[in-house]
Amino acid sequence: MDDRDGRDGTGAVSNGNGDGGGPGTVRTKDWQLSLHVVEERDTTRVHAVLDADGAVLRSDALARRNPRDDPAPAVGDEFAVGRALVDLGHQLLRAGTQGATGSVED
Repeated sequence: MDDRDGRDGTGAVSNGNGDGGGPGTVRTKDWQLSLHVVEERDTTRVHAVLDADGAVLRSDALARRNPRDDPAPAVGDEFAVGRALVDLGHQLLRAGTQGATGSVED
């Protein structure tokens, strides 16, 4: 361990008491989000994949343009991606609830 910067070689910042964990320990994690956006005519489809430190969550969403609206592909992207991200958020909340309580909730 390098006492000058508090890092223990694993990416964790030590609390200085040498135990490598407990109160005061800061850990950094990188989660990867991949969004695959496909526009076809008046429909935008999104496949989202979140790799949350090894736990992988997936979501598929779509948005359709109202035929009376002017074409605006960016708006379709925003709606479809937003829906996929909301779904991933709900999945994360369910997983957190299950992890904290040990219960399965629909």
